[in-house]
Amino acid sequence: MKINKIAVFDSGMGGLGTFKLLATTKLCKELIYYADNKNVPYGEKTKDDLIKMCQNSVDYLSKFDVDIIIFACNTASSVVKYLKSNIEILPISDYTIRGIASFKNSNNALIAATRAMLNSGLYQEACKNNNIEADFISPIDFVPIVESMQFSDSASLFNKYFPKNSYDYVVFACTHYPFLKNEFANYFKNAKLIDPAEILLQHLLNTYEEQDSFPILNFKASKDVDILKTFYERIKDA
Repeated sequence: MKINKIAVFDSGMGGLGTFKLLATTKLCKELIYYADNKNVPYGEKTKDDLIKMCQNSVDYLSKFDVDIIIFACNTASSVVKYLKSNIEILPISDYTIRGIASFKNSNNALIAATRAMLNSGLYQEACKNNNIEADFISPIDFVPIVESMQFSDSASLFNKYFPKNSYDYVVFACTHYPFLKNEFANYFKNAKLIDPAEILLQHLLNTYEEQDSFPILNFKASKDVDILKTFYERIKDA
């Protein structure tokens, strides 16, 4: 089966990492990125606010006849079950949980996530179900650092957030964090870094037939679309 249009949704620019991975495939004819950057960051929002903002975004994207909406935002993924949509929604949290399940029975893992996701308890439950002992930490300064495209500024903050640097597994439970992969790798030298976007991509490649050409890329935003294009130009060949 082939799909025509895929939309990738995030509150800001974190989901552009997922978007970039999809853009290197021929999974669809058109790939849309939508950022609700008028309301970024989502990680500090209440549950009711998240539901309202995410429903508005789904309603907006439905106007473009997309076949799939990827919620490339772990925080937004936490409220997918409360949304109304006739379009298939793939929450990145499902693939975060698959990533967690891949190291079942570990006693030395780190789940780096937003406060909203940690408050949801979703990943704590996933670890419990897979007999995993993990630390759950929210490095809140990393999101604005990524949004400002000053990735190296994060290096000086690792000691602040992560007094321990000897984990076996580190899960990027926020799509902003993979942009700091080099900084994470330098600090957690012996850890396996797990990016749920890569797991999602493999799932799509295993499920759908590819098209004859690479997709047309479209960028949309609730506030500033130019910043998305600038960010993407910076990362697309990295």
